Amino acid sequence: MGATRTAEVAPPPGECRSCRTFCDKLVELRGCLAMRCPNLYSYEDALTGNRYMGCVRKVFRAEVDVDMFELAENAGGFGGLKMTGQPLPQCQFRVEPAFEGDGPAHTCLNPSFFDIADPADFDLRTGLPLAS
Repeated sequence: MGATRTAEVAPPPGECRSCRTFCDKLVELRGCLAMRCPNLYSYEDALTGNRYMGCVRKVFRAEVDVDMFELAENAGGFGGLKMTGQPLPQCQFRVEPAFEGDGPAHTCLNPSFFDIADPADFDLRTGLPLAS
């Protein structure tokens, strides 16, 4: 039986498994609302009457119940949603480690994971009205 070559699978954009810490990027939904992100949508479920919101660009895959989100925010904070797609330059996210430890097995091997996807895409002047 011959050896078979398996294709290398790229990790999802919101995960880093380069070391034993296992980090995930979490999108802060409150940041999307605060900046009135044009990619945030909401709808009302005709069967239940519940309102849900999500991301058109699928930066996060979950659809969140708006009433539950508001309850959680009033009780101390909703928290982050796991990033499942490529972040946009304006996306507010944090990196959360799954495991913490000391020693070489937990030394970060991918420090760029903490940065935005492409620093060249990020420009604070984007979206600002030009002075005339």
